[in-house]
Amino acid sequence: MVEGEFSVSEYLYSLRLYILFVFAFFICSALIGYLGFLNGLFNTAMSWIEQLSENVKDFSDSYPIGVTFLLFFFVILLNNAFTCFIDILLGPLAGIFPLFSDFVNGGLVGWFAQKEGLIILIGIIPHGIFEIPAFLISAAIGVRLGREVFRRRGERDVRGELGKGLKVFLILVLPLLVIAAVIESLLITISLQI
Repeated sequence: MVEGEFSVSEYLYSLRLYILFVFAFFICSALIGYLGFLNGLFNTAMSWIEQLSENVKDFSDSYPIGVTFLLFFFVILLNNAFTCFIDILLGPLAGIFPLFSDFVNGGLVGWFAQKEGLIILIGIIPHGIFEIPAFLISAAIGVRLGREVFRRRGERDVRGELGKGLKVFLILVLPLLVIAAVIESLLITISLQI
C-alpha cells in the first residue's frame, strides 16, 4: 500500500482489539438483559420501540405494500445509521456514548430473548448478521477515538482517527446497514401481510 492511501482492511485489523472488546461488552450486556437485570432501562427502550412500531403500523395499514416497505426501510436505516454515526462522532468524549449504545443494544437483544424466548434470535439472524457487525465496528471506532483523546499531546491524532472512522462508516458500515434495513423491512412487511 502506498503511504497515505487508506485501506479499510488494514484499519479494521488495527481495530481488532477494540472490536473484540465491544463484542465482549455486547455479549455481557445481552446476558444482563437476558437475566433480567436493569429491566427498567430495557422496558423503557422497548416501549419507545413498540410505540414507534405502532405508529408505523397504523400508517402502513392505509398504504400499499411498497410504500409500507419503503417507510420501514427509511425509518430503520435512518435510526441505525444515526446511532452508528453518533457512536463514532461522540467517541472522543472518552468513548462513553459508544459503550452505552453497545450496552443498550446488547441488553435489548438479551431482554427480548428472555421475554419472547430464545427462538426470537432466529428472527434476528437474517438482518443481524449485517447490522450487529456495523454497530460493533462503529462502537469500536468510537472507543478508539475516546482512547485517542487521552494519548500524549505529541502522539494524539483525533482528527486523523475521526477521518478514518468516518471513511469506514461510509465505505463499510453504511452499506451493511442498508442491506440489514432491506432484509428487516422485507420481513416486517411480509409479517404485516400474514
